[in-house]
Amino acid sequence: SPPTASPTETGDLDVFYPDYEEQWSTGFCINARPLPSGRPTYDTMLECCNAKYGGQISGMCLAMLPSPPTASPTETG
Repeated sequence: SPPTASPTETGDLDVFYPDYEEQWSTGFCINARPLPSGRPTYDTMLECCNAKYGGQISGMCLAMLPSPPTASPTETG
């Protein structure tokens, strides 16, 4: 087949966006292709969670982070 003008991108996006398929209370941010039209994007998953799911009681969005924050501070030393 002939080459296309725009190459098909593979892998995850470099930005995160809210997954509106979920209810807000259990929603989280994803970086899956393709990016839905009109969706706000954020540089990091944390930025997206804070902007779109701040105050979420379930904490689902923050729990989906690669290294989620904990409710209690960790002791060092």
